[in-house]
Amino acid sequence: MENQTCLVEEYTVQQPSTIGVIVKGIENIKYAEKIKGTANGVYLMKGLREDMIAVFKPIQEETFYSVGKKKGYKADREVAAFILDHPTQEGGERFGRVPPTSFARARYTNGETTDWESGSLQQYVPNQEWKQRPEVFAIDDVQRLSLIDVRFGNNDRHNGNILNSNTNGGRLIPIDHGECFPTEWNNYSFIWTTWAQAAFTYPYYMVEYVKSLDVKNDLNTLKENGIELGERSEFIYKVQNKVLQAGVLGGYTPKDIGKFMTKVYHSEKKKAPRTIIGVMNCMSGIPEAWSVEESQALELVHEKTTSALDYNRSLPEENLKGSTSTYRR
Repeated sequence: MENQTCLVEEYTVQQPSTIGVIVKGIENIKYAEKIKGTANGVYLMKGLREDMIAVFKPIQEETFYSVGKKKGYKADREVAAFILDHPTQEGGERFGRVPPTSFARARYTNGETTDWESGSLQQYVPNQEWKQRPEVFAIDDVQRLSLIDVRFGNNDRHNGNILNSNTNGGRLIPIDHGECFPTEWNNYSFIWTTWAQAAFTYPYYMVEYVKSLDVKNDLNTLKENGIELGERSEFIYKVQNKVLQAGVLGGYTPKDIGKFMTKVYHSEKKKAPRTIIGVMNCMSGIPEAWSVEESQALELVHEKTTSALDYNRSLPEENLKGSTSTYRR
């Protein structure tokens, strides 16, 4: 596609078959306008009156900073994040408020017709400028965000992919999940670990929500919708969910869990692991940890994560390094 506004000649949308939530207004799409300055191809899908309807990301314009990833990797993860953002009750709002997202194909014309392009299509959400002032968001907003970021293993959570949909105050909407469900556990990135709201423990209903999550069912649901994360990403997804359970059910805060996932220690002489990298490296050095059933290995992850979280909580703040942002209490 050209770097300008193009006429959308034809399009097809594949809604997640087991979800039943659709991108609203797609029948009115007439134009596509490329957003400049993005690492990947991102297009605003508009109606006749220039009204914003959806955001389209073609797989042909996906870019990667690591080897081994194929085109479609990010589109799969954009849709997977929506599918697995389960509502707390049937027919209710998605827990993490990931906007409706599905696979789509579109054909454009700008003087001459192009080939069909496939990608992810997400409901457009108007953003009320929050000027990177996280205090506009409620504790509940940040806790919801932390749960989906840890659960999905977000490698790219920064201020630019957090929207505010509320004109009177704050209502946090997370977007851009193409870097979730990773193939490694050494590159998590959570901006919210520096926010004051991350210092509060999770309320009862969020603890119950985490208890209700079913990883096996999640992976089966993705496959029913044509998404195969790959064996390694599936295992890491299971590890992330064990970390989430250990943290939330253990009474730890988003900040506690976020540190465990993203920080490193000045001292490298600690015998016991204190981060997710340390836990997994430690298990790599224990042959018997991988000679047992996967479920037993994951229980060992849970055990070592709990131990690390408990120890980290006792450490003074300066023993950790990572984000340079000011933590507001």
